[in-house]
Amino acid sequence: MKLFGWLFFILIAATVPVSSCNTINEKKFEFFYYPQFNVYFDVANSKYFFSLDSGKTWDSVYARTNAEPATLGTKQILYSDTHAIWNSNQQHLKQYNGHAINIVYSDTVAVKEDRVADRKIKKIKSVTADNTKQQQEKKPGFFQRLFGKKHS
Repeated sequence: MKLFGWLFFILIAATVPVSSCNTINEKKFEFFYYPQFNVYFDVANSKYFFSLDSGKTWDSVYARTNAEPATLGTKQILYSDTHAIWNSNQQHLKQYNGHAINIVYSDTVAVKEDRVADRKIKKIKSVTADNTKQQQEKKPGFFQRLFGKKHS
């Protein structure tokens, strides 16, 4: 019976360090998540990850300073087993009430949906009596002065 007890003790003692080594060697990546703009910050590499198409594709940019960005809003600290934290973005959007940014490109102007008010400037010509007189009394153009009036 003592032999069985010692074998059991050795078996348990041998498996405990193996299982604890797995937890020690697990590498966790630390990120800051800014749900207001759906942006991740990789703490170790000083790199921001962002998406402009509601999380379909992701891009990155290095941080220029170590200062906390005041414009990104409040941050959440996240730990990930993988460096590609954006793969869990849908979960983070729901969990932290995040806002996915989607920029739709039109012919020449990019419009930020749900985040920017529609700002169209209308040019209005003010018509006054002086303006109409000036338009009627326009001087002849360069070619008219050079070649004279056309005769039909």
